[in-house]
Amino acid sequence: MNERAKKEQTKERIEQAALALFREKGFSRTTVQEITNAAKVAKGTFFNYFPTKDSIMQSLANELLQAVMPYVQQSHLKNRSLSIRLRSYLQFILTDYDQYPSLTIEMWNHVLKEQTLLFAHWNQLLQDAKAQGEVHSTVSINTWTHIIHSLISHGIKSFATEPTKARLLENVMTLVESSLEAIIEKRGHPFMKKLVILGGGYGGMRVLQRLLPEGLPENVEITLIDRLPYHCLKTEYYALAAGTAADHHLRVSFPEDARLTIKYGTIKNVDLGEKTVELAEGDFIPYDKLIIGLGCEDKYHNVPGAQEFTHSIQTMDKTRRTYETLNNIRPNGIVSIVGAGLSGVELASELRESRPDLTIKLFDRGEIILSMFPRKLSTYVQNWFIDHGVDVINKSNITKVEDGILYNHDEPIECDAIIWTAGVQPVEVVRNLDVEKDQQGRVILTPQHFLPNDDNVFIVGDCASLPHAPSAQLAEGQAEQIVSILKKQWNGESIPEELPRIKLKGVLGSLGKKHGFGLMGDRTLLGRVPRVLKSGVLWMYRYHSGS
Repeated sequence: MNERAKKEQTKERIEQAALALFREKGFSRTTVQEITNAAKVAKGTFFNYFPTKDSIMQSLANELLQAVMPYVQQSHLKNRSLSIRLRSYLQFILTDYDQYPSLTIEMWNHVLKEQTLLFAHWNQLLQDAKAQGEVHSTVSINTWTHIIHSLISHGIKSFATEPTKARLLENVMTLVESSLEAIIEKRGHPFMKKLVILGGGYGGMRVLQRLLPEGLPENVEITLIDRLPYHCLKTEYYALAAGTAADHHLRVSFPEDARLTIKYGTIKNVDLGEKTVELAEGDFIPYDKLIIGLGCEDKYHNVPGAQEFTHSIQTMDKTRRTYETLNNIRPNGIVSIVGAGLSGVELASELRESRPDLTIKLFDRGEIILSMFPRKLSTYVQNWFIDHGVDVINKSNITKVEDGILYNHDEPIECDAIIWTAGVQPVEVVRNLDVEKDQQGRVILTPQHFLPNDDNVFIVGDCASLPHAPSAQLAEGQAEQIVSILKKQWNGESIPEELPRIKLKGVLGSLGKKHGFGLMGDRTLLGRVPRVLKSGVLWMYRYHSGS
């Protein structure tokens, strides 16, 4: 190794040791002595490369700035709007904000010291936009270089306490975009087609994964509307409620892409005629193509008091409240779970392991638990509950619920908590749509997953009427086909009259952490194997989702 390469290697080793310590302890609390110890170099060697600790941060900031323009100039971003390219630029610079917010802002402050390089970048992005005809030909690039610099610097300083990078970026870009309107050619934006996705569930997430970063046409931008800043693993809510899975283990980040705008809010109404989505917060979001993936909510079957006096595991927010209730139940308390489908079974078994002191009652309308599955599987699960001291009440009929009292065949049963898992229905927004629905209230679709009288509106997941029971697996399969149809529509190609049948791999359920059950085709799986398989499927999902 020559002398120059050796010096570069030593410099990089010092930088990486320093960065690791900055992340662990913070920039201000890290000493030069700690950096030299971690990098295994003498102090004299350190000062040969970096006069001060601050100069390391400056070096790291400079390297970040050297890397950002090649990122923004990638083929799928090169011809995008100025706004999207600026957003992409900032996404790269603020990459670590969610994990290391203070350090990322400290890094940004050092980036600001490289003003000449920053100005060159703003200038280049403006020149590109002018060359594409997006920016007025009379615009002074030099003046707007300074304006953009001021807006972004002020925006990041003002919103540096936001809890997530998505929120920080949204606020900064709102500031920037409102000013850019003064120099943008009005013909520059209307050609952009707007795909709006309602809900970041399994279907919405799969659509994003298939369109970003390479699958989205240049003239399409995406808006995702959700109440939360992350995708939630709804199939695992039972474990969060039972206290055997941490909240953050059930979160998966949405894809990061400058062409994706995430709006946080509650959807109030979809106007199919006006092609707009109304948010409870007062915003109206226009769309060209719409994918509705809002999932389901509990169905109470007109049982008096059920909605008011029971807990739920249908949303992340409700599941958190259910966990708090279950966690605070007195020792040897009584928990009743109404509904012995997959959710009720998994919750009851997980709660049994989490709180062995509790009396757990599982109410099932059928003669045996999970009666929709083969008898061998149902018997295994029912016997597991008997062996583990869970009371399964078959042929139940819940007639009323009061505060702390559940009525089965009108007989009162006192409880410390009642959890409802006895059926679901599409969310209210979908129930209010003036479209054809099946007996369960799910929307009837064409084979291509859009409305029979509107090929711009797709329904994915629990709200769609399909020849299978709703599941995450089904929503993902549907999403794959919706993406293929969207691409054909955008390309002006004819769409097939029929699509291949969505292949479902089977069902896997857990009975605590060590046992489970499954149905793979015609094969019934019982015991340790299906539980291990389920854990593996969950790990693979998180891995492929980048979490």
